[in-house]
Amino acid sequence: MGSMSNETRPLTQTPWEEIDKRVRRVDEDRWISSRFAPAAERRALVALYALAYELVRVREAVSEETLGLIRFQWWREAIEEIEAGKAPRGHDVCLAIAEEVVAGRLKPGALQKLVDGYQLAFLDADRAKEPEGWLGLTAAHILSPVHNWAGDLQAVAPAYAAARRHASKAFGPIVSPAPKQLRPAIAHYRLRKLYCEGKTPNPFTKRFSIMKAMNTGEV
Repeated sequence: MGSMSNETRPLTQTPWEEIDKRVRRVDEDRWISSRFAPAAERRALVALYALAYELVRVREAVSEETLGLIRFQWWREAIEEIEAGKAPRGHDVCLAIAEEVVAGRLKPGALQKLVDGYQLAFLDADRAKEPEGWLGLTAAHILSPVHNWAGDLQAVAPAYAAARRHASKAFGPIVSPAPKQLRPAIAHYRLRKLYCEGKTPNPFTKRFSIMKAMNTGEV
């Protein structure tokens, strides 16, 4: 009688550690907020933010409109294939998205709308049109599908984004405290106060500010 193998096999083919490190490097604000989410939802947030990075950096990677459209279409088709149950393409973010779609934490329709939004901003060469509000809503939905903070979120997200890229010194709207369950998706919006003052906060300052938002819901 043969002995049972002691070999352990990975539960996932997705290089989550590498993706997480990438999000931390390119989008530290959202990455810090995501640390407060439960483990499963944290992965979904990381997958979402990794996709957003791939989409937003099209404007940096190409200068020709046609080449940009090809990249957006590549992501659109990759998401369609995942929704159809096909094997994900060999891109680590595709692997991550596929896992989270299967788990029900990411919705292909929401991701397609994200692609559309970044494509529009690219075509119009206008970062103010990037779908910050939709990105925030999609992140919030991972944590709580039903909430009453959608209007506040859509109001504050563009203000945060404009302040972060130093396109505006306006603090933006005063909004109601965010529901506790949503805070890991939106606590970084509190950093708009520092950004609109022209400051570039260090990691410690960011963590302190985001921790305060987590405790109070005030962003």
